[in-house]
Amino acid sequence: MKYWVGTIKPYPFMSIGVKSYRLEIFGINILIGIIVFFIKKRLSLIFFINTIICYWIFSFFWTSWIENHPFSTAEFTFKIENRNFRLNIDKNPDLFRIDEIITKSEDSLITIGIYKKVGDSLILTSMQETMYFYQEQLIGFSQSPNGCKLYGIE
Repeated sequence: MKYWVGTIKPYPFMSIGVKSYRLEIFGINILIGIIVFFIKKRLSLIFFINTIICYWIFSFFWTSWIENHPFSTAEFTFKIENRNFRLNIDKNPDLFRIDEIITKSEDSLITIGIYKKVGDSLILTSMQETMYFYQEQLIGFSQSPNGCKLYGIE
C-alpha cells in the first residue's frame, strides 16, 4: 500500500481523494471475501476484517505522504518594459505559473506548466515554451528570451 500511495503522490488539496480509493479497497476485499465464502466460509471472515484494516493502513500511508511532502510555494516578480509579472513555483506538485499583474486586484494568466529540477536550475515546461530558472534569472520567456532578473517575495 505504501507503494500504491507513492505512485498516486497525493498533495494537500487532494486529501478528499482518499474517499475515491475507499471503494477500491472495500470492493476488492469484499469481492475476494464473497468468492472465498463459497469455497471456505471460515477463511472468508479474514477478508471481511481485512477490509477495515486495509483502509486504516491506507489512510495512515496517505496522511504520512502528505506530512512528508508538504506543499510550499515561492513567488518572484519581474518587470519587462512597463509590464509587471509574477512567477509562482509550487512544490508538491511541481507546478509553475506566470501571471501578468494588471492591477492590485486583477491578474492575467500568461502560462502554466510543470518543472523539473536539473542540478541547481529548474526547467520550466508549458504548452507554449520551455524556460530555465537559474540564479534568480528566467531565461527563455517569450516576452524576454534573453533573460530577466527575478526578485523574490517573502
